[in-house]
Amino acid sequence: MRKDTFNQKSVYIHMDNVINNVVTSGITFCDFMQGVTLPPENILLIKHHIKDSSYNTHTAFDFLEASDLQQLKTHQGLQLGEFCWIDFEDIDLVNQLSPQEVAEMLYLAHTGRHLRSPFYYKLQNNFVYLTKKDGRYNKTYYRNMNHFYAVLGFVVAKKTAAILNEKTFLSLNKRKYVKSPSMDLLKRFSAYFKEGACIAFAAAEKTRTQIRIPVGAQLDEDIMELEHTGEEIAYSKIVADLVYDLKKNEWTCLEK
Repeated sequence: MRKDTFNQKSVYIHMDNVINNVVTSGITFCDFMQGVTLPPENILLIKHHIKDSSYNTHTAFDFLEASDLQQLKTHQGLQLGEFCWIDFEDIDLVNQLSPQEVAEMLYLAHTGRHLRSPFYYKLQNNFVYLTKKDGRYNKTYYRNMNHFYAVLGFVVAKKTAAILNEKTFLSLNKRKYVKSPSMDLLKRFSAYFKEGACIAFAAAEKTRTQIRIPVGAQLDEDIMELEHTGEEIAYSKIVADLVYDLKKNEWTCLEK
């Protein structure tokens, strides 16, 4: 692991509601951990570069417990690189996994595709988190998709706050708080997320009364390209604006 700054402003989302996975770019593990409403208690590390972890002899996988995760999630800017994990409730349940299930997890981390359901009864897992370059191209399975919208709401608030608190010559030191948009508001974009969409913070406009963030659809390339290039993906159509009212501290959506 190395500490580095993740500077990507915009967030890309491609959602598959049939198998409950979401491909994202612009959302890191720290964002996930701080935004999700039901954080994992323990995670089984299928692929990783974390030195301080425990070892499970039954599966030959390393794992992190709650105290380890609490420390890890506070390291903003930490680049985890290749990082694939599955959460679990209790280590005794991990020791009940069959060789077939361990093999399925290895295949899942290696290919990014599941052979059977990625939600294991023995583990009682809520998530499967897969990335070769954390924050740049992540694929996450959610047992409950509301957890994704909670993470997205956190990230929208965080990135909007970064815009609001950008230093200027006349700016004061006091940082201003931005609340998260509601799940209901974000779910209005679900149809666009299924096709691939961009919340374009890089194109946001700030005035004295509001911050306006375009939501772009009809991406020119597949989001997978973000794994191999540092370039932003262009979009052909702006379908809406997310608007944060600075006086009322409220979010609204203006559809085109």
